[in-house]
Amino acid sequence: MSVSVVLPVGGVDDDLGLQLAALSEQSFDRDFEVVLSLNSPDRSQSDALDRLVSQQEHLNCRVVDSSDVRSASHARNVGAARADGDVLAFCDGDDIADQGWLQHLVARVEPGVAVGGFLEEDLLAVPGQEEWRPPATPDSLPTFLNHPFLVSANMAVTRHAFEQVGGFDTTLTRGEDIAFSWDLIELGIEMAYCPEAIMYYRHRKGLWPMMKQHYLYGIGFSQILARRGPPGSDGSASLGALRPNNQKVDKKSIPYVLRRGSIASGRVVGLVQERAAQRS
Repeated sequence: MSVSVVLPVGGVDDDLGLQLAALSEQSFDRDFEVVLSLNSPDRSQSDALDRLVSQQEHLNCRVVDSSDVRSASHARNVGAARADGDVLAFCDGDDIADQGWLQHLVARVEPGVAVGGFLEEDLLAVPGQEEWRPPATPDSLPTFLNHPFLVSANMAVTRHAFEQVGGFDTTLTRGEDIAFSWDLIELGIEMAYCPEAIMYYRHRKGLWPMMKQHYLYGIGFSQILARRGPPGSDGSASLGALRPNNQKVDKKSIPYVLRRGSIASGRVVGLVQERAAQRS
């Protein structure tokens, strides 16, 4: 099966250059393409990305335009639609792929199996923020309300399955990878975890950016539950939006508690918004 790596690009920076360098050094035993989906209308970003691509002597990559809607999910959908591969692997521009990432990830993909890899959080860790969050992949795929999901920063799926579920839901504030995974589960597709497929994961720096990010996650969680509910449900589970996810950590630091509070606040706001929208 042919393989495409789809990477949304919001802006061109040194981190993206490091990720492309890592992708050019993959120990993959087949040819693959990298589809860079540019999600910015800024001409200077387009020019910068073209320059960066021209420097990739050992990487088959091309740029597609997804600037009509500012959304990472939209960028992934456009990139997937323009990709040539039978298997679609997804990663982000601010992380760094391990040399064996693509080989291990794609080896597990089958028509009835979608795969998520290991998000390694130590190499690119922000000093002092180690206890702010639970592990992104706690020796398994992460779960939301006891249902597993793939993380869009490190996952692969067949094109057929991707198209069956319609890609990522661009109407969600956050949590698109949860909704996408649950749609796959509803189709009977297995969620597999591949710890050997390592992506060195970069968290946002600073307390306020983290709190804002997780507040938006909370809104997205409520949207998912109010609109469709978890796999096997009757289509909605609004009250479940307020149930804690019970992610385990060794120590609950003050930033950790603030992060949880941000998610809870977002869940309440999202639930109120969804109920108001349903009544109108």
